Amino acid sequence: MNRAQLITASLDDNFSLSRVPAQWLMKSEGMNPARRQQWCAGRALLAEALSVFSGCDNLPAMQISAQGKPYFADASLPHFSLSHSKHHLQLLLCPAGEDGGDVEQIRPRRRYLDVARAAFSDIECQWLVEQADPQTAFWQLWCLREAWLKQQGGSVWQMGRIRLEPGHQRFTAESSADCRLWFAADGNVMRALALPAGVSEVEEYKVDAASGGFLRQVSLPWARFSPS
Repeated sequence: MNRAQLITASLDDNFSLSRVPAQWLMKSEGMNPARRQQWCAGRALLAEALSVFSGCDNLPAMQISAQGKPYFADASLPHFSLSHSKHHLQLLLCPAGEDGGDVEQIRPRRRYLDVARAAFSDIECQWLVEQADPQTAFWQLWCLREAWLKQQGGSVWQMGRIRLEPGHQRFTAESSADCRLWFAADGNVMRALALPAGVSEVEEYKVDAASGGFLRQVSLPWARFSPS
């Protein structure tokens, strides 16, 4: 119970929809092609992960929390969080409690400093402009916030609910007692996780493009943020 699983993938990987019930696939029929690809790949990845780690033949039934966050109706199954950025897809599974994950491909963003001044604290903005690459620093702060908000069931419009001290790897948030933030740079991709305080290990896997199975990966150099 003190570990979580992180599975990374590409939207171009070989995803089988055989474990996704037909009624689930029907929900994607009205989506535009790009959104449908993301949606189907995420559900296929989730179904395969539940088969590998929990022995489920098909994607189990889900419910939606009061905060709008999906979870499995069967309480014995792990909490999960899906995220994508460009062609990057990641899934976080955590049996120990609520989780949240975010992946961000580093990319140009117009007026990112204006966004930072509107969404981040003065301490964060000062840290950001002092970095060698302020735009990359922007994505780090954004990614950490997204992970926390997904754990809490919040939206991007609630960025102000958390304040980061990146220089000291600390944060202040409304509900932070049972949360630790994990952050790692993976090439030109940033990954952030929000996990229960008791989780001490993240097992990392990558989808094998040829078989669709999972390959165990060497752990990323995670930096951990604790509540102030």
